[in-house]
Amino acid sequence: MNKNNKLIIALVLIIIFLGGYLVGMRYPPSVLISKYSTSFLRNLTDKTILLNQTFDILENNFYKKIDTDSLIKGMVNSLNDPYTALFNPEETKELQTEIEGKYAGIGVVIQMNTKEQIPEITSVFENTPAERAGLKSGDLIEKVDSTSLKGLSLEEASLKVKGEIGSTVNLTIKRENEELNFTIKRENIKIPIIEKEYIDNDKIGYLKFNMFSDSSSSEFNNALNEFKQKNVKGVILDLRDNYGGLLTECQKIASNFIPSGVLLWTRNREGVVDPLKITGQKFSLPLVVIVNNGTASAAEILAGAIKDYGIGKIIGEKTFGKGVIQQIFNLPGEYTLKVTVEEYLTPNKDEINSVGVTPDIEVKNNPDNPKEDLQLQKAIEILSKELTTIEEIFGK
Repeated sequence: MNKNNKLIIALVLIIIFLGGYLVGMRYPPSVLISKYSTSFLRNLTDKTILLNQTFDILENNFYKKIDTDSLIKGMVNSLNDPYTALFNPEETKELQTEIEGKYAGIGVVIQMNTKEQIPEITSVFENTPAERAGLKSGDLIEKVDSTSLKGLSLEEASLKVKGEIGSTVNLTIKRENEELNFTIKRENIKIPIIEKEYIDNDKIGYLKFNMFSDSSSSEFNNALNEFKQKNVKGVILDLRDNYGGLLTECQKIASNFIPSGVLLWTRNREGVVDPLKITGQKFSLPLVVIVNNGTASAAEILAGAIKDYGIGKIIGEKTFGKGVIQQIFNLPGEYTLKVTVEEYLTPNKDEINSVGVTPDIEVKNNPDNPKEDLQLQKAIEILSKELTTIEEIFGK
């Protein structure tokens, strides 16, 4: 058996036993064993043989040379889930660097535009090639180096935009009714996890949080401790364009705001709903959270929980609506499979996927004047009024 056949068998087994992995987290072993009948296991074997033989016939008889990776990716992409993807060894390394918060690219965050079925830029980081070239939030990426992105998964499209440091990438952008072309030189992008400053005579601590990457909770906690040492009276948490990341980091960060209890509910393929609980404490300072349509995934979990528990006010725009959780599986040959395994609900069991979190107070920025941050101005206004009221009641 060649290495391609071994890879396809390993991939099939992981996909099939993914449900078993999750069930194993829910049931004792004795129940798990009784779930699978002899007929089920026989059918499983038959399907595996069928898939393997189909793969062999295509590989050896199709009239054009077949790219094995593309064939396997086609199976994964047939699920029509933009977040489930297979990564070859090179792409696996790219995925890891992105999780760590650094990559060679142009400095944008993208999400799949469900209407156009091509990537949409949801945010452009400051002092990056993308900002200098003039790319904007809301731009749709139609082509990369003359290759259409329509029909590709979000992960595949992202990897086409990325590349070696110093190389150039040509983007065809759809902006409203215009088609624009940009040639951009890639750089080593280090996304700042935390940005902070002090507002209103240091009464307000402003914390811009960009992604839930490895060890981001440590930086987040350090920022909150600094706010405490400087005796701030209120906090603005800016989750705009935070596309999420690691759920484990979200749990750690949420424990600063949410009292011990349910952070979210997960719903699996069988419709079983289970709580994900954390041990935390209620935030003691007035809090305002800013969100927009680039706030996604783990950032929506945090915003939704803060809203449901009444810990702070949510202002801005409705969030992106990525209410599903992925798990990463290692495959032979340094391949990686990222699979959507569950969807999540807020503590009040509100759905987020394709819906988003609705802010308590809706505020939209003016796209024609991006430097005038109306959302931040509103957050400062709300918090300043609340702090003034507290001072009037309790004194300084």
